[in-house]
Amino acid sequence: MSERLDRIEKNMEELFRGIRELREFQKETSQQIRELREFQMQTEKEIRELRESQKETENFLKEVMRGIRELRIQLGDIGLVQGEIGEELFYRNLKSMFKKRGMVFNSVRRNLRKSRDDREYDIVATNGTQVLVVEVKNKLRRRHIDQFLEERLPEFKEKFPQYKDKELLGAVGGLVVKDDVARYAERKGLFVLTQTDEGGATILNKERFKPKVFG
Repeated sequence: MSERLDRIEKNMEELFRGIRELREFQKETSQQIRELREFQMQTEKEIRELRESQKETENFLKEVMRGIRELRIQLGDIGLVQGEIGEELFYRNLKSMFKKRGMVFNSVRRNLRKSRDDREYDIVATNGTQVLVVEVKNKLRRRHIDQFLEERLPEFKEKFPQYKDKELLGAVGGLVVKDDVARYAERKGLFVLTQTDEGGATILNKERFKPKVFG
């Protein structure tokens, strides 16, 4: 009888210990579940913040790109205005510049084009035997010179056959012309025009320069 009671008591102790351990496990599990829920909530919050941040970044980039497009348009407008200033400068001073070089031009025209869709020739000056075609840029570069010589100048008499009996001369002008670019154009047989420090216009070629006749 005593042994049976001991076994029962032992079993009860094990049962109570098991219950206590189960309660401890449940408590730990509940704590882990709460921590997991808090982690999930924190993660969801960070995801929302990240999405908001991405949206703000996208909006910012859109604003930046819009600003860049507007700046390009403004710079393009400035380039056009400066190009027109250069054309006006050389157009107004062409006769006097070349007269100093012993060349007299009776007629000076601007923006000559064959048709409405054709690209225009900036300045065209003529006398009894010669026609001078001038390409004007804001800042003159070598590629402008090459394009003028390879594409623009060879087409001139074809587009304007009224000048076919005249000697075809070429000139390039720029408000900004670096020395190496000027020498390059001169070696190609072109007159080189630019502005003076006083706001006038001048020919950069050497006094002994002989222009090339292109046709």
